[in-house]
Amino acid sequence: MIHFLKYNLIGILNTVITLITVWILHQTLNWNLELSNFLGFVVGGLNSYLCNRIWNFKSQNTKRNEIARFLIVFGLAYFINLIVLKSVLYALTNWQALSNFTLWISQWMKPGFFAHIIANVVYILISFLLYKNWVFKKQKTS
Repeated sequence: MIHFLKYNLIGILNTVITLITVWILHQTLNWNLELSNFLGFVVGGLNSYLCNRIWNFKSQNTKRNEIARFLIVFGLAYFINLIVLKSVLYALTNWQALSNFTLWISQWMKPGFFAHIIANVVYILISFLLYKNWVFKKQKTS
């Protein structure tokens, strides 16, 4: 349970870092949504690895294997995030049933930024489970 609480604190920091990065790149500078989303996750991912390795899981595993596993999980979770991002954005911009909601949310942010928030929640859940149970899990020593 303590790992999950620490993970969520790190996750809040990662989310803030990611959201600020995407906000600056996409919302302010009008960069491509997918590129902004990817760069936001890279910056948040670096923070995630360092904080989880050092503070949360206090990992003593070999860095080489751990970094490889981290990158696999990061890639998988990001790929799923991207599918959710594109799906939510498509729904917000193409489904008539969501047009009032899209108009309402557009008062505060672009539909793409809202889609990013939803996709980020999915990323957090998937990545926590895989980080805890595979990446930072204490490896047996021989």
